[in-house]
Amino acid sequence: MLRSLKVFVLLSASTMLMVASSCKREDATCTAVIKVIRPTGVAVSGANVTMISNWALTSGEGEPAGYLSDTSKTNKKITDANGEARFQFKYPAILDIEVTHIAFGAAEDLIKLEPGETVTKTVILEQ
Repeated sequence: MLRSLKVFVLLSASTMLMVASSCKREDATCTAVIKVIRPTGVAVSGANVTMISNWALTSGEGEPAGYLSDTSKTNKKITDANGEARFQFKYPAILDIEVTHIAFGAAEDLIKLEPGETVTKTVILEQ
């Protein structure tokens, strides 16, 4: 009787561990890559890229995804030598993109972020 109880406890513990490890939540981090170029296709480094949450969705848990503020450093970046700025967000959203450059002017666009995906958007500075 004691031996069968030990076997039962061992099997139950093994099953619980397998179930717990298979219920891991996938990474739902949303990544946005904004590529800024000139009409000729040349990358623009040093452009200011701002992501604005005017149309944010919710997290699905009753928590608003309007987590960006105008003063937040996480929603403002400067493009690198490849003309790219990378952003990561916890929730999916539809975000406004504002790009400015001292020599090449400004442009605006929209981007829709999906859970667990990297979305690349190319913005062209026309001036």
